[in-house]
Amino acid sequence: MSQTGSANPFRPGSGIFPPLLAGREAETAVFEARIARTREGHPQHTALLGEWAIGKTTLLMHWRRLRQKAGDAVVLSMAYPQAKDDFLSALARALAAATEPEWSDRLDIELGLDLGVAEARLRRPHRNAESELRRSLRHLVEERRGELTAVVLVDDIDLVADPGDALLQLRASALELYATGLSFAFVVAGSPALFAAVRAAHEPLVRFFEPLTLRPLDADASARAITEPLAETSVGFDAEVVNEIVELSGGRPYYLQKLAYYAFDAAERGRTSRAEFRLAFDGAFASVSQEIFAARWAAMSPIERQVVLVVASLTEPSSSGDIESQAVRSEIRPAATRQALRRLAARGHVDRTANGHRGRYAVRDRLFRRYLELQTCER
Repeated sequence: MSQTGSANPFRPGSGIFPPLLAGREAETAVFEARIARTREGHPQHTALLGEWAIGKTTLLMHWRRLRQKAGDAVVLSMAYPQAKDDFLSALARALAAATEPEWSDRLDIELGLDLGVAEARLRRPHRNAESELRRSLRHLVEERRGELTAVVLVDDIDLVADPGDALLQLRASALELYATGLSFAFVVAGSPALFAAVRAAHEPLVRFFEPLTLRPLDADASARAITEPLAETSVGFDAEVVNEIVELSGGRPYYLQKLAYYAFDAAERGRTSRAEFRLAFDGAFASVSQEIFAARWAAMSPIERQVVLVVASLTEPSSSGDIESQAVRSEIRPAATRQALRRLAARGHVDRTANGHRGRYAVRDRLFRRYLELQTCER
């Protein structure tokens, strides 16, 4: 509870459902249409692509609830940094658990945190991971034959050691079931670079897991995500505070919730003005830096750090050549700069925008840019 006596509606956290799911109507309509075609015997599978903090987990949970309400069998599981076979076995256990009544009261598949599956891993020796997955998938789908639809949602698929091979195996399992007249829908979520490392299998996988890119919320949806939950409380934000939160967040739902959460708790006499928000921002920025940016920075190589600082220092999106010229001053060779830019863009640390046939690079995330500015000051 804040000092106003109202509960803060903006508690942030990965997978914590926001007070208002704004701006995702179009993506949900696409998902629902694909499920309808799957139910008609023409299965469509989806790769939900988006950067961290863009709301992929929240949207998967929303879709899970919609399909459960419609009566479908839905399994939502989360991948971890693990080998492909371990991932497939864990998914097979989650699918099996969804159809075994004795586990129904003890199983929480929603975020992959399920005691039953963990115990099963300890009790049961690993069999062939692919066979185990197909057996569990067949069981889940056969239970829905003639009824509604089976939907399997997998979050953070690119955390698996070799996501390309894992996707190929999911595709192979689905095709085997199609041959017997069974259909269902896979939805996998990952970063925009999910298919970049799939090598020669890139084309068939993109056709099979049809990409659906989750982009930042527009300004109107971002503002609604702040003002409509506030209408249910005794707290209000000045219009300029709402606008500043929208601008700082860049339409990323997690940032929106984090900034609004601290702004809500900073309210004086039921109102948050720019003066209160300036103080609240420091807490929100420190929290985001600790949760996201510090890990990003730590995972970069020394050359990547220098290159991303160069990109962040530029006021406009710049070509690789311009960035290479700046990086030479730090004794980084052009070839090393180009390679670092490719890696940074693939991981979502910098944005690559098209300009004719040439790419231009920038750090559009204002909070991450601020973090990088502080790193420059500390050097």
